[in-house]
Amino acid sequence: MLEYRDVHLRYPEGDRDAVSGFSLSVPEGSVLALLGPNGSGKSTLLLAALGWMRPRSGEVLLAGRPASSWPPGERARKAAYLSQIERISFTYEAREFVLMGRAPHLAPLAEPDARDEERARAALDALGIGDFAGRPVTALSGGELQLVRLARCLVQEAPLVLLDEPTAALDPANALRVAQALAALAREGRTVVFSTHDAALAAYAADSVVLIREGRLLATGSAGETLVPGLLSKTFSVPFGISGAPSPFLQAGAGPTGDRRSPPPTGSSIPGAPGDRGSGPSPR
Repeated sequence: MLEYRDVHLRYPEGDRDAVSGFSLSVPEGSVLALLGPNGSGKSTLLLAALGWMRPRSGEVLLAGRPASSWPPGERARKAAYLSQIERISFTYEAREFVLMGRAPHLAPLAEPDARDEERARAALDALGIGDFAGRPVTALSGGELQLVRLARCLVQEAPLVLLDEPTAALDPANALRVAQALAALAREGRTVVFSTHDAALAAYAADSVVLIREGRLLATGSAGETLVPGLLSKTFSVPFGISGAPSPFLQAGAGPTGDRRSPPPTGSSIPGAPGDRGSGPSPR
């Protein structure tokens, strides 16, 4: 579904590569977590997957084609994206805002129909925020808005979902909702790639983890193989230890023997096409 082949990425104003020699293959139906310090290249890799940033060398393939070669409308039907920050000036209702995710599936000047409305309601319900439907998005808290933005990604029904630090503004209960929603997407056959600094979230939600530092891949593998003190210390340049601190992800059953694929708390399904689970990513 998504493949990086010896990718080098540099911003126009930069004097060095933001990503260097990065190779990775992400299979369909898998959930991949990108972990690394600030400025390590996580967001840059997501932008490259959307074709919004072209490699200086190497290539990024989306569904077998160079990511930058997809026309915008077709690309929006292949990949949904949740950015870290979004500034909203208009007082859309949450329902209207979520319906914008249906735009790639509508003809020019067409309006959403009853089926689109149903998808929007289902996405809000799946995240436990159905009562937000009539609220202005400008009146929501940062965490509430993040959930509404995620619902907009869900109704886009793209086979690839890219999320840049999706739980950064969320309290533990809502962070768990998001993690369960990511697992539900994968159960339905969609591929999910998300960046995070939260090792507990990665252990709970991801099939596989990639550790990145200074634009280079340090390690990739299962959570048990990568989320260990030695590798995390090398990644973040700070000593790591094992803590017994409480975590909603642990209580929900995270870990090598836990059930990380429990359904969303509302019991609602995520809008999208069903599919089979894939295997983890492989560095090339």
